[in-house]
Amino acid sequence: MLAAGPELVMRRRPPEVITFWHDERTDVLVAMAEVAATRGWLNLQPGLPAELAPPDDRTLGVFSGRGPSVPVCTWMPHERTRKGVEHVALGIQHGAGSRAAALLAERSHPLPGRWAVLQDSPRHGLIVAAPPDTPHADTLDWLLRSGELLSPLPLTGEWRALVYRR
Repeated sequence: MLAAGPELVMRRRPPEVITFWHDERTDVLVAMAEVAATRGWLNLQPGLPAELAPPDDRTLGVFSGRGPSVPVCTWMPHERTRKGVEHVALGIQHGAGSRAAALLAERSHPLPGRWAVLQDSPRHGLIVAAPPDTPHADTLDWLLRSGELLSPLPLTGEWRALVYRR
């Protein structure tokens, strides 16, 4: 087995970072369209008020059965189920505990019609499959609202998109 040398690490591009608000998301939607036309994914992180330091979830993370206090949402086009069905994967790592899909439904934010839960784990998060023809704006809206609803901390409404391109 070959070890990854510095030349392999150097080739990896850092993500493009886009700061946006829920109602000013044109740049993120453009990035989603570009990623969907090629390969890659987006991570979405909500903003916290300045007086709140982000909690260090790594301290007890090894011993905890929960995800991070501040949700991290992921959008990945071109994923496949074990049966080979293509879908858009939407993931949310969160600290809201088990049954996140049920909690979202209780908070009037259920999965849209043809979407399906692939995983709902307190430690690994919620993973949802959306049909590949779902508009990017719909998946973005669902992820942002889900992240807001699963956050135990107050959020500012500002988000950061980390755009990873392969």
